[in-house]
Amino acid sequence: MKLIIDSSLCEPPSEIYSFRDVTLYGKVYIFEDILLNCRVGTRTLYWNWLKQHGAHDFISYLITDSEQESGTYMSPHKGDIIVSKISSFNLNKVISLLNSYR
Repeated sequence: MKLIIDSSLCEPPSEIYSFRDVTLYGKVYIFEDILLNCRVGTRTLYWNWLKQHGAHDFISYLITDSEQESGTYMSPHKGDIIVSKISSFNLNKVISLLNSYR
């Protein structure tokens, strides 16, 4: 099973360390792979951003909108898990939502 996270959730106003906590928890306890979905032409930008901030460890692969993958989708606008941002204030809620996919 895969968790696909919209790339906008790793940018501010999300907190990068809370984002990393979500990917760590998801990878260790629930999902086989964590994928980051980004727009065409931004894959390198996001990979460098994640690596520079130490949040790339649990990301299996970066995909674009044109690549079709099935799994649980987390996004601010559409998908299975809808959150506007990932921060220390809603981290427990996001992890609870992930746990519902066990």
